[in-house]
Order: sequence, then C-alpha cells, then structure tokens
Amino acid sequence: MQPIAGLGLRRLGRVLGRFAAARAVLAAKTAFGRSEESTPDERLPAVFQPEGLLPVQYYETLRRKHELRSEKLLMFAVLEDAVQDYMKYLSSPAKKGQQRFREAEDWINTQNKLGLFSFNNVCEALDIDPEYMRRGLHQWKKAHLEARQPAGSP
Repeated sequence: MQPIAGLGLRRLGRVLGRFAAARAVLAAKTAFGRSEESTPDERLPAVFQPEGLLPVQYYETLRRKHELRSEKLLMFAVLEDAVQDYMKYLSSPAKKGQQRFREAEDWINTQNKLGLFSFNNVCEALDIDPEYMRRGLHQWKKAHLEARQPAGSP
C-alpha cells in the first residue's frame, strides 16, 4: 500500500514524527525571536512597512514563508529517513532491516520526477544536486561493503 505521495505507511509515520519534532524546534525559536530566517523587516510591525502594503498583504507574505519552511522541513525529514535507513540497514541480517534498506535504495535510485516526494524533487527543493547525492551514497555503499569483506577474498 502506497499512501501519500508514494511513501509507505511505516516510513510516513517516521517522517511525520521527525517533521513534528523539527516544527516544535522551529516554533520555539520563532516564539523567542530567534528564527534564523527572519529579517529585521519581518519583525517590524505593519506600521513601518511601505504605504502601498496593506497589513493583510504583509501577514499573508509571512504566512507563506512559514508554509514554505514547513514544506522544506517535511521534505528534509523524508530525505533524512531514507538516508538513515540506507546507511543503517545496508548489512542488516534481519528481514525487516533488509526491507527498509531496499525501500530506501529503490527510492534513491528512482530517476523520475513525477511524485511530489520523489528523490529528485526532494533534493532539488532542498538545493541538493540529486545526482551528486546519489553518487555519494553509492560510493559510501561500495566502500562500506569492501571494508566488510575479509582480506584476500575476491
């Protein structure tokens, strides 16, 4: 069963947990005025904005920025979950671990841009070159597997 945007139910649960944790940290930073992404203009009340801008327009702009930040946090959580599964379960003896590795590997190796949460789309939304990331993960896998082989075996 492939619910929301092609993510499996288990992966979706893990991703949403990470997303909720990231949102809580972001909300705490914003509540205490420590948001890294806020500019001095964003912290000024609407009274100090140019005359041509209505307060509704000002707050709509702020709301959109927070929504985009949330979308990127969710995409980062999807990518983080897949990379962690890829690295953690590469050599897993357990059937469940092997399945999680295969799911992550399949997602990473899929070259399409059709799904909202496809590997290519997630990487591009986060300003990561998908081919560079893919190549790096494949190199890591190869090095990890070679290091596990006993010396002198083919």
